[in-house]
Amino acid sequence: MKLVDKITGGVGVLLVLFALIYYTIQNIWGTLNWITLILGVLGIVYYLFTYYRNREKEISKRSLQYGSNVIVQIIVVLAIIGLLSFISTRQHLRSDWTKNKLFSLADQTEKMLSGLDKEVKAIAFYRASEQRSAQDLLDEYKFRSDNFLYEFVDPDEQPQIARSYNITQYNTVVLEAGIKRETITELSEINITNALVKVTRDQDKVIYFLTGHGERSITEEGPEGFKRAAEAIKNENHLVKDLNLVRRIGQSQGIPDSCTVLVIASPKTNFFPTELDSVRSYVDEGGKLLVLLDPDWPAEMGSFLENYKVTIGQDMVVDASGMGRLFGAGPGMPLVTNYDQSISITKNFNVMTFYPYTSSVTPMTEKDGYTVKELLKTGPNSWAEKDYKQQRQVELNEGRDLAGPITIACLIEKTIGDNKLSLVVFGDSDFAKNGFFQNQGNADLFLNTINYLAEEEDMISIRPKEVDDRRVTLTQADVKTIFYLVVIAIPLLVIITGVVFYIKRGK
Repeated sequence: MKLVDKITGGVGVLLVLFALIYYTIQNIWGTLNWITLILGVLGIVYYLFTYYRNREKEISKRSLQYGSNVIVQIIVVLAIIGLLSFISTRQHLRSDWTKNKLFSLADQTEKMLSGLDKEVKAIAFYRASEQRSAQDLLDEYKFRSDNFLYEFVDPDEQPQIARSYNITQYNTVVLEAGIKRETITELSEINITNALVKVTRDQDKVIYFLTGHGERSITEEGPEGFKRAAEAIKNENHLVKDLNLVRRIGQSQGIPDSCTVLVIASPKTNFFPTELDSVRSYVDEGGKLLVLLDPDWPAEMGSFLENYKVTIGQDMVVDASGMGRLFGAGPGMPLVTNYDQSISITKNFNVMTFYPYTSSVTPMTEKDGYTVKELLKTGPNSWAEKDYKQQRQVELNEGRDLAGPITIACLIEKTIGDNKLSLVVFGDSDFAKNGFFQNQGNADLFLNTINYLAEEEDMISIRPKEVDDRRVTLTQADVKTIFYLVVIAIPLLVIITGVVFYIKRGK
């Protein structure tokens, strides 16, 4: 065989290896890969052809057929490798087997990415040795949206780019969409998603909390305040502000035009008629209102909400099932697992929520064009106690108390011209106060309600999961057993098996 034939075969093998290795580096099967793969296969085929042609007189027909089969098998294997490489660049299969899907993006993030209609680029300023963990998370985002792109920049190798983005520390990520830019100094799913919302949202939504009637304060840090709820709303990338209507009405003003959602959280004193008139005017023009009451609600609120076809009970809901005791709650704190699955606020919502001190919220029979949906109900072993103020021990009195299940939250909607008004009424505000906000699904339900009213339904979901402590505890005996099994027994078994096969083959 000529030297050129041997060189052709060797070059062919090198070209095939180059095509495959280059693909593993770039993760893209492109024109260069195809060209080098085809040339490599042709070189190998030419070498084999000349080899068998030169030895045609020395080999039998059977050997020639065997050699031909080998050639065909090599070609088929290479073709399969190329085909699999081509398919893998376009098809992906991922599976997260952890209990809480810790390595999967939250529903909130996936909804955001599925609706991403503009290109967003992430520039990650990481040293080359620290990029792997960040790349894993960014790959999850890129996998779910073609409009999400990212690149890594090593600040040590490209300091001019870092200076142009005002980067002052390593492990910083910048998200860009058009002229908008957000900087993340602590990489996490929630931070990336929040930044993604900021750079893609056209206008900030403003959530106003009414004040002046003893409502819960969004700045109070104690257990009765709403500071945690307000901070959670801010984390959803909304603005949060106080609103004193008396002052604005005194200046011949009503609800601000910037108001996206108005929240009335547990008022204790009476309203001026002009205040409720202003609120009603805002709602009837397509406004969004969230009302959180407690059993001792002002009478004017009951009359006001009757205009929207719900009745707030002068009662307190009691849950005698005993389920709440498993979580340190008494009968005055109903546990809810029954949600309306047709409403996006509570669709696929399978988390328990607690309501420490709640009244019933009942839809009226006559709706007058309003759509009233019961968001959530207590269990069958509950009732709405009318005499909760007079009795030390409550009991279900048939004919007077309302037997369960009891509705304690409703969604009211109506389309008026081109506008659609929306109200959500809860018979309880305690579930969203600082002391109970993080209990089970309370925070998620509150935020889902805010986002629904703010027409940000892509943000409605269960938030990112917590990591469970699922460590394995081994005794000293367990450690020794694993040591002898893995370090001694299995390797010894492999050696013995190899020796036996060698001896038998020698015979």
